[in-house]
Amino acid sequence: MRSLKARRVLASFPGFGLVAFRRNNNTDTTSTPFSFSFRRQSNSPTTSKQKKLYDLEVYISRSRSPYFNLSYEDYLFTRFPAYTSYSASSTQLSKKVLFLYTNYRSVIIGRNQNPWRETNVQSLRRHNVPLIRRKSGGGTVFHDEGNVNYSVMMPGNSFDRDEHALLLCTALNSVFKQRAEETVLSVNERHDIVDQNARKVSGSAYKLQRGKAYHHGTMLLNSRLETLSKLLHHSVDSGLEVVEGPGVQSVRSPVSNIGISNELFINTAIAAFKSEYMTGSDNAFKARYVDEDSITKEEEQEVNKSIDELQSWEWTFGSTPKFVHRFLLRDSTPAVSFTVKEGTILDLESNLPEFTEYKDSIIGSPYRGADVASRIDSELWKQRLIGAI
Repeated sequence: MRSLKARRVLASFPGFGLVAFRRNNNTDTTSTPFSFSFRRQSNSPTTSKQKKLYDLEVYISRSRSPYFNLSYEDYLFTRFPAYTSYSASSTQLSKKVLFLYTNYRSVIIGRNQNPWRETNVQSLRRHNVPLIRRKSGGGTVFHDEGNVNYSVMMPGNSFDRDEHALLLCTALNSVFKQRAEETVLSVNERHDIVDQNARKVSGSAYKLQRGKAYHHGTMLLNSRLETLSKLLHHSVDSGLEVVEGPGVQSVRSPVSNIGISNELFINTAIAAFKSEYMTGSDNAFKARYVDEDSITKEEEQEVNKSIDELQSWEWTFGSTPKFVHRFLLRDSTPAVSFTVKEGTILDLESNLPEFTEYKDSIIGSPYRGADVASRIDSELWKQRLIGAI
Protein backbone atom coordinates (compact mmCIF):
# COMPACT_ATOMS: atom_id res chain seq x y z
CA MET A 1 0.00 0.00 0.00
CA ARG A 2 1.36 3.39 -0.93
CA SER A 3 1.77 6.17 1.58
CA LEU A 4 -0.50 9.23 1.69
CA LYS A 5 2.44 11.30 0.45
CA ALA A 6 2.86 8.99 -2.55
CA ARG A 7 -0.83 9.28 -3.35
CA ARG A 8 -0.61 13.07 -3.33
CA VAL A 9 2.44 13.09 -5.61
CA LEU A 10 1.00 10.62 -8.10
CA ALA A 11 -2.28 12.53 -8.29
CA SER A 12 -0.38 15.46 -9.77
CA PHE A 13 0.47 13.46 -12.91
CA PRO A 14 -2.23 12.91 -15.55
CA GLY A 15 -2.82 9.28 -16.36
CA PHE A 16 -2.32 7.92 -12.86
CA GLY A 17 -5.61 6.57 -11.53
CA LEU A 18 -6.49 7.68 -8.03
CA VAL A 19 -8.07 4.34 -7.14
CA ALA A 20 -4.77 2.53 -7.39
CA PHE A 21 -3.42 4.48 -4.44
CA ARG A 22 -6.38 4.73 -2.11
CA ARG A 23 -6.40 3.25 1.37
CA ASN A 24 -8.00 -0.17 1.57
CA ASN A 25 -9.88 0.41 4.81
CA ASN A 26 -12.70 2.42 3.23
CA THR A 27 -15.09 -0.50 3.05
CA ASP A 28 -18.30 1.44 3.35
CA THR A 29 -21.09 1.44 0.76
CA THR A 30 -23.50 4.23 -0.20
CA SER A 31 -27.19 4.59 -1.52
CA THR A 32 -29.34 6.93 -3.68
CA PRO A 33 -32.21 6.96 -6.17
CA PHE A 34 -29.73 7.03 -9.04
CA SER A 35 -28.17 3.53 -8.57
CA PHE A 36 -24.58 3.80 -9.72
CA SER A 37 -22.03 1.16 -8.84
CA PHE A 38 -18.27 0.99 -9.03
CA ARG A 39 -15.46 -1.34 -8.02
CA ARG A 40 -12.48 0.21 -6.28
CA GLN A 41 -9.16 -1.29 -7.28
CA SER A 42 -6.84 -2.44 -4.55
CA ASN A 43 -3.57 -4.29 -4.14
CA SER A 44 -5.24 -6.46 -1.54
CA PRO A 45 -6.52 -9.79 -2.95
CA THR A 46 -9.32 -9.79 -0.41
CA THR A 47 -10.76 -6.32 -0.94
CA SER A 48 -10.30 -6.48 -4.73
CA LYS A 49 -13.02 -9.13 -4.81
CA GLN A 50 -15.49 -6.96 -2.94
CA LYS A 51 -17.79 -4.89 -5.06
CA LYS A 52 -18.60 -1.64 -3.32
CA LEU A 53 -21.71 -0.01 -4.68
CA TYR A 54 -22.40 3.69 -4.58
CA ASP A 55 -25.58 5.46 -5.59
CA LEU A 56 -24.45 8.87 -6.81
CA GLU A 57 -26.69 11.94 -6.62
CA VAL A 58 -25.55 15.11 -8.35
CA TYR A 59 -27.14 18.51 -7.73
CA ILE A 60 -26.24 21.70 -9.60
CA SER A 61 -27.54 25.01 -8.30
CA ARG A 62 -28.67 27.72 -10.70
CA SER A 63 -28.95 30.17 -7.81
CA ARG A 64 -26.13 32.60 -7.07
CA SER A 65 -27.32 33.35 -3.53
CA PRO A 66 -24.85 32.17 -0.87
CA TYR A 67 -27.73 32.01 1.60
CA PHE A 68 -29.72 29.66 -0.61
CA ASN A 69 -26.76 27.51 -1.60
CA LEU A 70 -25.38 27.06 1.91
CA SER A 71 -28.89 26.37 3.20
CA TYR A 72 -29.64 23.84 0.47
CA GLU A 73 -26.33 22.15 1.20
CA ASP A 74 -27.35 21.92 4.86
CA TYR A 75 -30.74 20.53 3.82
CA LEU A 76 -29.10 17.80 1.72
CA PHE A 77 -26.79 16.87 4.59
CA THR A 78 -29.63 16.83 7.12
CA ARG A 79 -31.50 14.39 4.88
CA PHE A 80 -28.42 12.29 4.21
CA PRO A 81 -28.76 8.89 5.93
CA ALA A 82 -26.52 8.05 8.89
CA TYR A 83 -24.66 4.81 8.24
CA THR A 84 -23.51 3.18 11.46
CA SER A 85 -22.07 -0.07 10.13
CA TYR A 86 -21.07 -1.86 6.96
CA SER A 87 -21.25 -5.50 5.97
CA ALA A 88 -19.57 -6.70 2.79
CA SER A 89 -22.49 -9.04 2.17
CA SER A 90 -25.11 -6.33 2.62
CA THR A 91 -27.29 -5.55 -0.38
CA GLN A 92 -28.07 -2.05 0.88
CA LEU A 93 -26.40 0.64 -1.16
CA SER A 94 -25.00 3.71 0.54
CA LYS A 95 -25.17 7.17 -0.90
CA LYS A 96 -22.66 9.73 -2.15
CA VAL A 97 -23.86 13.24 -3.03
CA LEU A 98 -22.06 15.84 -5.15
CA PHE A 99 -23.45 19.39 -4.95
CA LEU A 100 -22.00 22.13 -7.19
CA TYR A 101 -22.79 25.83 -6.83
CA THR A 102 -21.49 29.33 -7.50
CA ASN A 103 -22.19 32.32 -5.24
CA TYR A 104 -22.24 36.01 -5.88
CA ARG A 105 -19.58 38.02 -4.07
CA SER A 106 -19.55 37.09 -0.38
CA VAL A 107 -17.23 36.17 2.48
CA ILE A 108 -17.82 32.91 4.35
CA ILE A 109 -16.28 32.28 7.77
CA GLY A 110 -15.97 28.95 9.55
CA ARG A 111 -18.32 27.83 12.31
CA ASN A 112 -15.86 28.63 15.13
CA GLN A 113 -14.21 31.76 13.77
CA ASN A 114 -14.17 35.37 14.89
CA PRO A 115 -15.37 37.76 12.13
CA TRP A 116 -13.58 40.74 13.70
CA ARG A 117 -10.28 38.88 13.45
CA GLU A 118 -10.80 37.20 10.08
CA THR A 119 -12.26 39.99 7.95
CA ASN A 120 -12.25 43.69 7.39
CA VAL A 121 -15.74 44.32 8.74
CA GLN A 122 -15.75 47.96 7.69
CA SER A 123 -14.71 47.12 4.12
CA LEU A 124 -17.40 44.44 3.87
CA ARG A 125 -20.06 46.95 4.84
CA ARG A 126 -18.70 49.66 2.56
CA HIS A 127 -18.76 47.32 -0.45
CA ASN A 128 -22.07 45.73 0.54
CA VAL A 129 -20.54 42.25 0.67
CA PRO A 130 -22.46 39.79 2.87
CA LEU A 131 -20.62 38.01 5.66
CA ILE A 132 -21.93 34.53 6.40
CA ARG A 133 -21.00 32.02 9.08
CA ARG A 134 -21.29 28.50 7.68
CA LYS A 135 -22.15 25.33 9.61
CA SER A 136 -18.79 23.60 9.04
CA GLY A 137 -15.37 24.35 10.49
CA GLY A 138 -12.29 25.55 8.64
CA GLY A 139 -11.12 28.98 7.60
CA THR A 140 -12.47 32.06 5.88
CA VAL A 141 -13.03 32.06 2.11
CA PHE A 142 -14.06 34.57 -0.52
CA HIS A 143 -16.75 33.59 -3.04
CA ASP A 144 -17.61 35.25 -6.32
CA GLU A 145 -18.80 34.15 -9.74
CA GLY A 146 -15.23 33.31 -10.73
CA ASN A 147 -15.13 30.21 -8.56
CA VAL A 148 -17.21 27.08 -8.16
CA ASN A 149 -17.93 25.41 -4.86
CA TYR A 150 -18.22 21.66 -4.51
CA SER A 151 -19.68 19.67 -1.65
CA VAL A 152 -19.39 15.90 -1.27
CA MET A 153 -21.48 13.97 1.26
CA MET A 154 -20.66 10.42 2.27
CA PRO A 155 -21.06 7.80 5.02
CA GLY A 156 -19.01 8.68 8.07
CA ASN A 157 -16.93 5.53 8.02
CA SER A 158 -15.80 6.15 4.44
CA PHE A 159 -14.71 9.73 5.19
CA ASP A 160 -11.28 10.66 3.82
CA ARG A 161 -10.02 14.25 3.88
CA ASP A 162 -8.07 13.86 0.64
CA GLU A 163 -10.07 11.43 -1.49
CA HIS A 164 -12.17 13.88 -3.45
CA ALA A 165 -9.48 16.55 -3.67
CA LEU A 166 -7.15 13.96 -5.22
CA LEU A 167 -9.88 12.88 -7.60
CA LEU A 168 -10.34 16.48 -8.78
CA CYS A 169 -6.58 16.94 -9.15
CA THR A 170 -6.29 13.90 -11.40
CA ALA A 171 -9.24 14.98 -13.55
CA LEU A 172 -8.13 18.61 -13.88
CA ASN A 173 -4.52 17.68 -14.60
CA SER A 174 -5.78 15.65 -17.56
CA VAL A 175 -7.61 18.76 -18.80
CA PHE A 176 -4.47 20.88 -18.49
CA LYS A 177 -2.42 18.27 -20.34
CA GLN A 178 -4.94 18.14 -23.18
CA ARG A 179 -4.82 21.94 -23.42
CA ALA A 180 -0.98 21.89 -23.35
CA GLU A 181 -0.96 24.05 -20.21
CA GLU A 182 1.73 23.95 -17.56
CA THR A 183 -0.60 23.90 -14.54
CA VAL A 184 -0.19 20.83 -12.33
CA LEU A 185 -2.34 20.43 -9.22
CA SER A 186 -1.68 18.39 -6.09
CA VAL A 187 -2.92 18.13 -2.50
CA ASN A 188 -0.69 19.49 0.26
CA GLU A 189 -0.38 18.47 3.90
CA ARG A 190 -3.13 20.90 4.89
CA HIS A 191 -5.52 19.12 2.48
CA ASP A 192 -5.61 22.16 0.17
CA ILE A 193 -5.33 21.85 -3.60
CA VAL A 194 -2.27 23.79 -4.78
CA ASP A 195 -0.63 24.46 -8.13
CA GLN A 196 2.95 23.70 -9.15
CA ASN A 197 4.08 26.90 -7.41
CA ALA A 198 2.43 25.89 -4.11
CA ARG A 199 -0.27 28.56 -4.51
CA LYS A 200 -3.62 27.51 -3.12
CA VAL A 201 -6.41 27.15 -5.67
CA SER A 202 -8.89 25.33 -3.43
CA GLY A 203 -9.35 25.23 0.33
CA SER A 204 -11.45 22.65 2.15
CA ALA A 205 -13.71 22.40 5.17
CA TYR A 206 -15.41 19.40 6.73
CA LYS A 207 -18.33 18.45 8.90
CA LEU A 208 -18.67 15.10 10.63
CA GLN A 209 -21.74 13.80 12.42
CA ARG A 210 -22.61 10.35 13.63
CA GLY A 211 -22.67 8.07 10.61
CA LYS A 212 -22.14 10.75 7.94
CA ALA A 213 -19.79 13.50 6.83
CA TYR A 214 -19.20 16.05 4.13
CA HIS A 215 -16.24 17.75 2.53
CA HIS A 216 -16.68 21.01 0.70
CA GLY A 217 -14.27 23.33 -1.02
CA THR A 218 -14.07 26.30 -3.33
CA MET A 219 -12.15 26.13 -6.61
CA LEU A 220 -10.62 29.41 -7.78
CA LEU A 221 -11.14 29.59 -11.54
CA ASN A 222 -11.22 33.26 -12.55
CA SER A 223 -11.90 34.93 -9.22
CA ARG A 224 -11.13 38.59 -8.52
CA LEU A 225 -8.18 38.00 -6.23
CA GLU A 226 -7.56 41.71 -5.63
CA THR A 227 -11.02 41.95 -4.04
CA LEU A 228 -10.32 38.88 -1.97
CA SER A 229 -7.25 40.55 -0.52
CA LYS A 230 -9.13 43.70 0.46
CA LEU A 231 -12.04 41.93 2.13
CA LEU A 232 -9.95 39.36 3.97
CA HIS A 233 -7.41 41.96 5.04
CA HIS A 234 -8.06 41.68 8.75
CA SER A 235 -9.16 44.79 10.63
CA VAL A 236 -6.43 44.10 13.20
CA ASP A 237 -3.71 44.40 10.55
CA SER A 238 -3.83 48.18 10.91
CA GLY A 239 -2.02 47.86 14.24
CA LEU A 240 -4.79 49.85 15.90
CA GLU A 241 -6.77 46.81 17.01
CA VAL A 242 -6.02 43.52 18.74
CA VAL A 243 -8.42 40.58 18.94
CA GLU A 244 -7.62 37.87 21.47
CA GLY A 245 -9.59 34.67 21.91
CA PRO A 246 -9.80 30.94 21.22
CA GLY A 247 -11.57 31.04 17.84
CA VAL A 248 -10.08 29.15 14.89
CA GLN A 249 -7.72 31.38 12.90
CA SER A 250 -7.32 31.12 9.14
CA VAL A 251 -3.89 30.31 7.77
CA ARG A 252 -2.86 32.83 5.16
CA SER A 253 -1.62 31.35 1.90
CA PRO A 254 -0.73 32.71 -1.54
CA VAL A 255 -3.60 31.98 -3.92
CA SER A 256 -4.09 31.66 -7.66
CA ASN A 257 -6.74 30.97 -10.29
CA ILE A 258 -6.53 27.92 -12.55
CA GLY A 259 -8.07 29.81 -15.47
CA ILE A 260 -10.79 27.51 -16.80
CA SER A 261 -14.49 28.26 -17.17
CA ASN A 262 -17.12 27.39 -14.59
CA GLU A 263 -18.81 25.11 -17.10
CA LEU A 264 -15.63 23.18 -17.85
CA PHE A 265 -14.91 22.67 -14.17
CA ILE A 266 -18.45 21.48 -13.45
CA ASN A 267 -18.41 19.07 -16.40
CA THR A 268 -14.97 17.79 -15.43
CA ALA A 269 -15.99 17.22 -11.81
CA ILE A 270 -19.17 15.37 -12.74
CA ALA A 271 -17.34 13.19 -15.27
CA ALA A 272 -14.68 12.33 -12.68
CA PHE A 273 -17.27 11.32 -10.09
CA LYS A 274 -19.22 9.26 -12.65
CA SER A 275 -16.05 7.50 -13.76
CA GLU A 276 -14.90 6.84 -10.19
CA TYR A 277 -18.18 5.81 -8.56
CA MET A 278 -20.24 4.25 -11.39
CA THR A 279 -19.89 1.20 -13.60
CA GLY A 280 -19.69 1.75 -17.32
CA SER A 281 -22.92 -0.17 -17.81
CA ASP A 282 -24.91 2.17 -15.59
CA ASN A 283 -26.92 4.54 -17.78
CA ALA A 284 -29.39 5.82 -15.19
CA PHE A 285 -27.38 8.93 -14.32
CA LYS A 286 -28.91 12.38 -14.28
CA ALA A 287 -28.20 15.59 -12.41
CA ARG A 288 -30.84 17.68 -10.71
CA TYR A 289 -30.79 21.45 -11.17
CA VAL A 290 -32.07 23.48 -8.21
CA ASP A 291 -32.82 27.10 -7.33
CA GLU A 292 -35.30 29.09 -5.27
CA ASP A 293 -38.11 28.50 -7.80
CA SER A 294 -37.63 24.82 -8.52
CA ILE A 295 -37.35 23.19 -5.10
CA THR A 296 -40.29 21.40 -3.49
CA LYS A 297 -42.52 22.93 -0.82
CA GLU A 298 -40.91 20.72 1.83
CA GLU A 299 -37.44 21.79 0.72
CA GLU A 300 -38.46 25.43 0.59
CA GLN A 301 -39.74 25.38 4.15
CA GLU A 302 -36.53 23.90 5.55
CA VAL A 303 -34.24 25.99 3.37
CA ASN A 304 -35.99 29.23 4.36
CA LYS A 305 -35.50 28.41 8.04
CA SER A 306 -31.80 28.03 7.43
CA ILE A 307 -31.64 31.22 5.37
CA ASP A 308 -33.27 33.18 8.22
CA GLU A 309 -30.63 31.84 10.61
CA LEU A 310 -27.69 32.57 8.29
CA GLN A 311 -28.90 36.14 7.77
CA SER A 312 -29.30 36.87 11.46
CA TRP A 313 -26.82 38.94 13.46
CA GLU A 314 -27.19 36.45 16.31
CA TRP A 315 -25.74 33.66 14.15
CA THR A 316 -23.13 35.61 12.20
CA PHE A 317 -21.71 37.68 15.04
CA GLY A 318 -23.52 36.59 18.19
CA SER A 319 -22.22 33.01 18.11
CA THR A 320 -18.57 34.08 18.17
CA PRO A 321 -16.57 32.38 20.97
CA LYS A 322 -15.56 34.60 23.90
CA PHE A 323 -12.90 37.15 22.97
CA VAL A 324 -11.31 40.47 23.89
CA HIS A 325 -11.26 43.31 21.35
CA ARG A 326 -8.68 45.99 22.16
CA PHE A 327 -8.50 49.40 20.49
CA LEU A 328 -5.26 51.37 20.49
CA LEU A 329 -4.35 55.02 19.97
CA ARG A 330 -2.01 56.10 17.18
CA ASP A 331 0.98 55.83 19.53
CA SER A 332 -0.08 52.22 20.38
CA THR A 333 -1.32 53.28 23.81
CA PRO A 334 -4.27 51.11 24.94
CA ALA A 335 -7.53 53.03 24.64
CA VAL A 336 -10.36 50.62 25.39
CA SER A 337 -10.93 46.88 25.45
CA PHE A 338 -14.20 44.98 25.31
CA THR A 339 -14.68 41.44 26.61
CA VAL A 340 -17.43 39.85 24.55
CA LYS A 341 -19.24 36.53 24.73
CA GLU A 342 -22.03 35.38 22.40
CA GLY A 343 -22.45 38.91 21.10
CA THR A 344 -22.85 40.57 24.51
CA ILE A 345 -20.32 42.87 26.22
CA LEU A 346 -19.27 41.32 29.53
CA ASP A 347 -16.65 43.85 30.56
CA LEU A 348 -14.96 47.08 29.52
CA GLU A 349 -11.51 48.37 30.48
CA SER A 350 -10.34 51.91 29.73
CA ASN A 351 -8.62 54.92 31.27
CA LEU A 352 -10.36 57.32 28.91
CA PRO A 353 -13.24 59.33 30.35
CA GLU A 354 -15.07 58.85 27.03
CA PHE A 355 -15.69 55.28 28.19
CA THR A 356 -15.29 55.16 31.98
CA GLU A 357 -18.22 57.52 32.48
CA TYR A 358 -20.52 55.19 30.52
CA LYS A 359 -19.12 51.79 31.53
CA ASP A 360 -22.24 50.64 33.37
CA SER A 361 -24.52 51.38 30.45
CA ILE A 362 -22.16 49.72 27.94
CA ILE A 363 -21.73 46.43 29.81
CA GLY A 364 -24.55 44.07 28.91
CA SER A 365 -25.29 45.71 25.57
CA PRO A 366 -24.98 43.91 22.21
CA TYR A 367 -21.54 44.18 20.63
CA ARG A 368 -22.67 46.23 17.66
CA GLY A 369 -21.07 49.50 16.68
CA ALA A 370 -24.30 51.44 16.70
CA ASP A 371 -25.31 50.07 20.11
CA VAL A 372 -21.99 51.00 21.73
CA ALA A 373 -21.87 54.38 19.96
CA SER A 374 -25.33 55.29 21.25
CA ARG A 375 -24.04 54.99 24.81
CA ILE A 376 -21.09 57.42 24.53
CA ASP A 377 -20.76 61.12 23.62
CA SER A 378 -17.43 61.25 21.76
CA GLU A 379 -18.12 61.73 18.04
CA LEU A 380 -14.62 60.55 17.18
CA TRP A 381 -15.09 57.24 19.01
CA LYS A 382 -18.66 56.87 17.76
CA GLN A 383 -17.40 56.85 14.17
CA ARG A 384 -14.48 54.57 14.90
CA LEU A 385 -16.58 51.97 16.71
CA ILE A 386 -19.39 52.05 14.15
CA GLY A 387 -16.84 51.30 11.45
CA ALA A 388 -14.87 48.64 13.33
CA ILE A 389 -17.67 46.76 15.09
